Amino acid sequence: MRYGFANRSILMSFWLLAGIALVAVVGCSDRGEQQATCPRAVDASQPLVVVVQPTEPPFAYRDSSGEIVGRDIDLARRIAAKMGRRLVVEGAEFTEILPRLTVGTADMGIATISITAARQKDVDFSRPYAMGGACFLYWKDGTKPRMSQIASLRVGVETDTVEDLYLCRHGCDPVRFLNLVDAIAALRNNKVDAVFSDVPHLEVAAKESGGRFVISPPVTCDRYGIAVNKQRPDVLAAANAVIAEGDAK
Repeated sequence: MRYGFANRSILMSFWLLAGIALVAVVGCSDRGEQQATCPRAVDASQPLVVVVQPTEPPFAYRDSSGEIVGRDIDLARRIAAKMGRRLVVEGAEFTEILPRLTVGTADMGIATISITAARQKDVDFSRPYAMGGACFLYWKDGTKPRMSQIASLRVGVETDTVEDLYLCRHGCDPVRFLNLVDAIAALRNNKVDAVFSDVPHLEVAAKESGGRFVISPPVTCDRYGIAVNKQRPDVLAAANAVIAEGDAK
């Protein structure tokens, strides 16, 4: 009898241990899923990293000392101050900004980024901090671009922007550039007939041309938002709060 009781005791102990192990495994699995879906903990001593495109005055550009300055930087500083964090500004091409947010090497991106449903799959957006749109920049004595003739023109555009997509949807095969500086240089050298980009940027380019370039009336209307890493709801909340404060003034 003692032999049978011992066997039952061993069997009961085995199932008890197996049950505990199963609970532990499930618990670990739950914790793993939480870590994958929940926002990561942030050390307040770590800097807030913002990525901008430093070739687009007046929003972000390098001054005579090489420092990145502009309206986007001022906005980023206000967000960092709201969070009590030190700000680190990093320059990048436009095509690099959203991927950096997606992989988590930056917290937010500010570069007159138009809010679109496609982009919202990869990043979160703040409430709009500015309204804008796209227009053409062209030679004052040149052919005025018209959408009805767009397929026959060489139009420079920044690659992977909403302007790029807009032109393609309207039958144009644009000449793509990594940044607006290169696109405007191509216009200056007659390698393109016009440049299609955000109104504020092209207004600056027209002014700096001394009257040689002019801009068309706006062709599109866009909302610009701050793009934020999806794991950083604290940054998103701070960005929205700062924008709301500005709207209330």
